[in-house]
Amino acid sequence: MTKRAGEVSMAAQVANQAPARGRRAAASGSEPILAAKITTPDVPPWAVQRPRVTKLIAEGASRCPLTVVTGPPGAGKTMALALWAAAEPGTVAWVGLDHFDNQPRVFWSYVVAALRRADVAIPKALHAVPHGRPDDNGFLLHLTAALADQDPPVTLVLDDLHVLTEPSVLKGLEFVLRNAGSGLRLVVASRMDPLLPLHRYRVAGQLTEIRASDLAFSVAEADPLLAQHGSTLTADLARSLTQRTEGWAAGLRLAAISLGSHPDPGQFVKELIAEDSALIGYLVEEVLNVQPPEVREVLLSTSILEHLNADAAVELTGDDQAAGILTALVHTNAFVQPIGSGWYRYHGMFAEMLRLKLRHEHPGRVATLHRRAARWYERNGMLTDAVRHATQAGDWQLAAGMVIDELAIGQLVDPRDGQCLAEEFMSMLPGEAWTMPAPLLVAAALALAAGQHESCATALDAADAALKHVPADEEGPCRLAAAIIRLTASLGTGDLTAAASAASRAELMLGKVPGGKLARHPDLRRRVLYGRGAVELWSGHLDEAARIFEAGLAEAGSGGEGEHADWAGYLALTEAMRGRLGRAAELASQAALAPAHQRPPGRNPNPAPMVALARVHVQRNELRETRNWIKQADAALGASPDKLIGTMAYLVAADGALAEGRAPVAVQIITRARSGWPVPAWLDRQLSLAESRACTAAGDIQAAVKAAERAGGTSPEAVITLAHAWTAAGDAERARRVLDPALEAADQMPDRVRVQALLVDARLGYSGDDGTRGRRSLAAALQLAEQERLKLPFLAEQSWLGPVLNRDPELAGSYRRLFMPAPGREHRAPVKTPDKDPDKDPVLVVEPLTDREREVLVHLSGLLSTAEVASEMYISVNTVKTHLRSIYRKLAATHRNEAVRRARQLRLI
Repeated sequence: MTKRAGEVSMAAQVANQAPARGRRAAASGSEPILAAKITTPDVPPWAVQRPRVTKLIAEGASRCPLTVVTGPPGAGKTMALALWAAAEPGTVAWVGLDHFDNQPRVFWSYVVAALRRADVAIPKALHAVPHGRPDDNGFLLHLTAALADQDPPVTLVLDDLHVLTEPSVLKGLEFVLRNAGSGLRLVVASRMDPLLPLHRYRVAGQLTEIRASDLAFSVAEADPLLAQHGSTLTADLARSLTQRTEGWAAGLRLAAISLGSHPDPGQFVKELIAEDSALIGYLVEEVLNVQPPEVREVLLSTSILEHLNADAAVELTGDDQAAGILTALVHTNAFVQPIGSGWYRYHGMFAEMLRLKLRHEHPGRVATLHRRAARWYERNGMLTDAVRHATQAGDWQLAAGMVIDELAIGQLVDPRDGQCLAEEFMSMLPGEAWTMPAPLLVAAALALAAGQHESCATALDAADAALKHVPADEEGPCRLAAAIIRLTASLGTGDLTAAASAASRAELMLGKVPGGKLARHPDLRRRVLYGRGAVELWSGHLDEAARIFEAGLAEAGSGGEGEHADWAGYLALTEAMRGRLGRAAELASQAALAPAHQRPPGRNPNPAPMVALARVHVQRNELRETRNWIKQADAALGASPDKLIGTMAYLVAADGALAEGRAPVAVQIITRARSGWPVPAWLDRQLSLAESRACTAAGDIQAAVKAAERAGGTSPEAVITLAHAWTAAGDAERARRVLDPALEAADQMPDRVRVQALLVDARLGYSGDDGTRGRRSLAAALQLAEQERLKLPFLAEQSWLGPVLNRDPELAGSYRRLFMPAPGREHRAPVKTPDKDPDKDPVLVVEPLTDREREVLVHLSGLLSTAEVASEMYISVNTVKTHLRSIYRKLAATHRNEAVRRARQLRLI
């Protein structure tokens, strides 16, 4: 920068050393010429080089006939051009304009003088600009011809062109530019688009536009500017200062000047806009005070808005002319920036200055303006903005009333994508003694969202008491909001009775909402629909719950990806409980695997699809996946407790423990599932059935029978579970006595229950020398289970089922998919399709072999004894025997030679 600054200083010295030429030009033209107006400004010592901006100007000036640099006061237009001119190797003529130049004779006198000072050859005939119209004697024609002959071209800079409004001046300038051809490059700086036919140059590709956003300082450019003024800030403070000033050049420089005398830079940046600051003084004097009173009124009155349009300006000022004033402000680039679709915003620092002046000059108007803005936003369907202004007015009753009247209580209870309504109530005092229901309902919703159930209940009770004093024709929205809050709270705490009652009240009140208004709030209907679906699920009405969730899923498209995932998750859980594993897996995968960015910020993942996937995997004997999803569901439930889903997760975990052969652990899990809340009757029956199966596996038949009887006694699933216990105990007579009546109604059972019934019947048939019946029932069970890949019931029966299938290769081969591991499962091999060689019996592998078990098999194949295997593996003989028992069970073998033969058949060794 030193070299270029020196070049500028030298240019200034040359200009100052040529007064005679200036006087001669003035004398010949009979107009006084001020040398300062035709001299390129010096680059001050504190200025910093900005190669990015300089390059934009240089490329525009070399490529296009016209380059326009626009920005508000203090944007750095003149300094940017001065820096460029100091580095420009070509011929540059500079004219600094003011309002006195807004007449043809004066303007063209300065242009001619500037061109001569830049050593442009101007014919002697043009030494004097004629009186009247400059083109009366062909002045413009001769000037244009002279400029057209320039090679290399001359660049004419017109600084502050916005002051020129005289049509004849602008028309003449456009004539010269259009006809001078390649001999002239025009670079102008202006606060607004100059009154030239820019559209023509834009379409022809002959216009370079450099806007305020291009001139704005970046953080990297602001650092050296601060350093030039002796100020240094941390990276965070420099970034904060640049962001607050939006890179506005004058703002940064004034801040840099003030920083030098401030003892606490951090506090200075935080309190950048203060009534006595240099920034305020600049903005007030340069922008606000130069406006007419009516414009000043529009600026102050609308300063409370973050974004504004013409209609909002009229509303806040009460002046029908405000719309035109706003448009004019945008046109003059007075810190009013368009953001699209007829909306505008004030530059951040300018807006802060206006608000400060409004509070200082009209403190009593601030709250009134905020209320007026709140009503306007409410009428225009922008509820969050309406509530924000109501709260800024300190009118919590108004803010809460708008939420209730607009049926938006759900946005407080459970925020969705892009909804930040709850944040507007963060400063509402929780202990305030409200007498109207709306603030109490808002307080209840916020407490519920924060997990403060006692505070929620207290606020709801107070709201109910306040509703007694509300006219009947006005209480509908409040009662609907109260019902929705109670419904959500009851579902969270596990109070099924209260949830059912609240769902009914919500449906009743929803029916009283006018159709047009309800159509504008489809999320409210979906919320009540979900509540009803959850109540049906809790009540064990799985078919009805599935129907409701299907309807909600069909409507969820308008609620965003997050809502669609929620509906899919709850439907998946319902389908998993119904035994429709394929459908549940499809839905749950969509919901549980949805990208995190599809969830609203701060919103926890939904545990429902995770539990659904865990149940699908455990029923398919995919235990690793089961554990994975149970772990994720546990984390999700920790963040968003849900008694019903949590208990379902316990049920799945118990099934998983039982599948792993840990029956006592399964019983413990079931005990934990029941603790702490009144488990719904249908779910308690499911827990009892799982407990009965676990007790049967543990050999405690008496406990198994009691658990099955506790599950309902006469229900088909309870009867079948009881028959299973008696069968496991070897009491075929009792088993038949309870099973046969249930089999007569098997067609009315869900498939998963029919599979269990047929398996018990098959076991009784095989054990009672009725192999034909046993095979028929087993084949029927396998056929039913194949569609959903239901494996868990067969795993529980492996002690008798393995030998049966090994003796029946045709049946095993027909349903081999049920006995082979899922793709990618370690150490499992698919069951081969049995051939006719009796020495190659099919093998039922219902669990994978561990690495240690495979190592034991390798040693066995080498004819090592049990003691030798123990020595080779550095384990005890008892541990080897434990491995052998597990191997025999998994391979359905009775001795080591058979185990080795079958392991080789499956290519495990």
